[in-house]
Amino acid sequence: MYRRCRKIAASLLLLGFAVSCSSYDRFPIASFSTRLQDGDRHLGWSLNYFNSWRRERQPQYLLLAEDHTVNAIDAFSRLESDTSPRINEYYVARERRTRGCRLLAELQFEAINHGQDLRGMTPSGCTY
Repeated sequence: MYRRCRKIAASLLLLGFAVSCSSYDRFPIASFSTRLQDGDRHLGWSLNYFNSWRRERQPQYLLLAEDHTVNAIDAFSRLESDTSPRINEYYVARERRTRGCRLLAELQFEAINHGQDLRGMTPSGCTY
């Protein structure tokens, strides 16, 4: 009887552990502010590389600026689509996406004027 109770207790303990682990969300969704900061970080890197390109005219800076700008636009677009237009955060994400699109257009304009080739990655969220 004692062994049987011990076996049942161990099984229940193991079952409880399995249930608690399976209910744990393995991929938690980051908060709005965290996701916004991620996009801002990409935009900051983009501006940094763009300014470096303006000083030194090295093509890799322009390509890095383009990559980070596209990543920022994508981050803001995902955030915008995950947010309802009924709340203010939607318009914050939309404004940041628009700002990223303007920066990408400026990058592309500068590249063309200086004979540089960019990858031409214009996200679907940008229309000029």
